[in-house]
Amino acid sequence: MSVREGLIVAIPEAADAEPLWMRVVDGAVVKTGAGSNWLAACGLQVLPPETVVMLVPPAALVTLRWVSHPDLPPRQARAAARLAALADAIVPADQLFAAADENDDPARPHIIAVAARSDMQHWLLWAQHHGLDPDVIVPAPLLLPEPEEGLTQGTIGGEPVLRGRDMALPGDLAPLGLAGEAPVRDALPAEVDAIAIVALERPPLDMRQGDFAKRVRRSWDRRALARIAVWVGFILLASLLIALVQITRQNLAASSLDSESLALAQQVVPGAQDVTAAEAEMDRQLAARGAGGYAFTAPVAGLMTALQDAPGVSLTALSRDPDGVIRATLAAAKAEDINLVLIALQAAGYTITATPSRDPGGQTLADITVRS
Repeated sequence: MSVREGLIVAIPEAADAEPLWMRVVDGAVVKTGAGSNWLAACGLQVLPPETVVMLVPPAALVTLRWVSHPDLPPRQARAAARLAALADAIVPADQLFAAADENDDPARPHIIAVAARSDMQHWLLWAQHHGLDPDVIVPAPLLLPEPEEGLTQGTIGGEPVLRGRDMALPGDLAPLGLAGEAPVRDALPAEVDAIAIVALERPPLDMRQGDFAKRVRRSWDRRALARIAVWVGFILLASLLIALVQITRQNLAASSLDSESLALAQQVVPGAQDVTAAEAEMDRQLAARGAGGYAFTAPVAGLMTALQDAPGVSLTALSRDPDGVIRATLAAAKAEDINLVLIALQAAGYTITATPSRDPGGQTLADITVRS
């Protein structure tokens, strides 16, 4: 998919020179000009929101190197090439910035662009001053076609540029003999424009990386948020329906269990109309027979309560008869202390009997029975 809108701005090397720009729409150049009046020249108030902005810095301020590491994986080779380019520079490495291409072919060398950090900061500040936030920064020589042999020369941003298969330099250095005797071919302006248009989408090397990578602002898509809200609503509704189904199934299972329990209870308590009434009637009948849980726990609880108010009385034996009668043996130094326990049991509504005796040590004993 090609870039719908694009703006390519070439920054001049001289401070008093004007930048050259061209606007691209649907893969074709629709307007070119000099200076920073591209909006007015194109009849725009602002750039369309999907416009890709490409900055082309001066060729004299960006050094290109071709470094090969065929024995290393592409990612490691790319890192090694960047380090090698910084190590070979005259300027201290901490003052330079090196950017590598995205070449993943070990047989081809990596292209490394080296520029001063101060220059990178200056170009981005210049762009910001003119209302631009560049998406791509491409070195000028890489907008020339790569020659099969010799060199290609052309004009980028109004300045001459030379490019070889493994070298690039400003065109004003050619008279010094740096190009040697290699044949030089002139690149047509249409060729340069075509490469620049392709570079909007697939730059041969983008210097907006590392410390100078473009910060992407996250924008929320309202339609995406609406879809998320709808799906969240569906999930919550499905969860609610599942919970309701589970509650309904549990209620049906409980009702079925109650019905079965009532049917079994009616075999013992024929007149029971519900489970609660059947349970109460069965407890009453068990208590009348001296059975059931309450027939044991209630008298024992009453006995223990009475013993708390008589610290001189100890419980030496406790048992329950098959008919529900609680039997206990109390021991005390004086019979009066045991009488306090018996009186408390009677006051609590229990029926008791007591048979006094003495143990060989002289303590008073009482064998008692307690029933509700």
